[in-house]
Amino acid sequence: MSKIAIDMMGTDLGITPIIGALKVFMKKYQDVTFILIGNEKELKTAAEETKLDNTKYEIFATTEIIAMTEGMMEVRRKPDSSMVRGAELLRDQKVDALVSGGSTAAFLAACHFLVGEIPSVSRSAFMPFIPTVKKGKSILMLDVGANLENDAQDLVNFAIMASVYAQEIMHNPKPTVAMLNIGEETTKGKDYHKEAYKLLTNNNKFFFKGNIEPRDITSDIVDIIVTDGFTGNIALKTLEGMAKNLMGVIKHELTKNFYRKLKALSLRKVFRCVCETFDYRNNAAALVIGLKAIAVKTHGSSDEKSWINTLELTRNAVVNDFVQKMTAKLLKGD
Repeated sequence: MSKIAIDMMGTDLGITPIIGALKVFMKKYQDVTFILIGNEKELKTAAEETKLDNTKYEIFATTEIIAMTEGMMEVRRKPDSSMVRGAELLRDQKVDALVSGGSTAAFLAACHFLVGEIPSVSRSAFMPFIPTVKKGKSILMLDVGANLENDAQDLVNFAIMASVYAQEIMHNPKPTVAMLNIGEETTKGKDYHKEAYKLLTNNNKFFFKGNIEPRDITSDIVDIIVTDGFTGNIALKTLEGMAKNLMGVIKHELTKNFYRKLKALSLRKVFRCVCETFDYRNNAAALVIGLKAIAVKTHGSSDEKSWINTLELTRNAVVNDFVQKMTAKLLKGD
């Protein structure tokens, strides 16, 4: 039986969408239990009102909350916060994974200082799924915000770790890797891009296909895209914003008058399919890849649907023993 800890406090929407997602998730899976960390009274009341299965969770009471607007120093200032206690449970191997929708900076600090990275990995990374034009196909992109800067060796490590995930969990035996850059030519980018290109080309642990431009991220050209955290975060948020705005424009134009509404009815299944493909709530979470244990960060504004998909991602990593497999591949000398 796997055990997942959830930092229940400090999100934008509170605990309601998390509790709702847990109710759905508990009915679907019988091999996972949860530790809900946070304000005992609030959690107990919400769980009882929702009639959450009390055989599948326990409450870990804490007295402090790290707010969404607070940073890494709060990890030291608030030792009894839900986020810190969750990281301690993960460090002490009392849970198999930790999930949080709280402050990104604080979560990364807690993971780094309390859990730690795998030997040979100097920096962990956020790794989300990015939808593509091919139905049902997503790619992995990292880093998308765990770091402001990365060096060439970081990108190589990202490629190795993502390749293991693609092989072991996505069942892709030969995942392809590309590096996000301003052009496909080998001479493009900063010095570290050029150095990374050479290292990626000469590494036999994955299949490197060269540079990829931002406009091709969702084009289903490769399976994995590696980049520094600053660039990756901008690219990810641009994609999310563009998808959301595009769907809004389409909806507005289709409902402008009665005639358009009538015509749109015949195409509603098509539009529903498109919206579902690029709905960021399907991919709201990112694995903090590179740690000694499984940690997952989801958006602070995640709703119930986002949280259900976040828990799916977490469970998949746990039941497939991902960290152990990734560690073995990273430490292997060939």
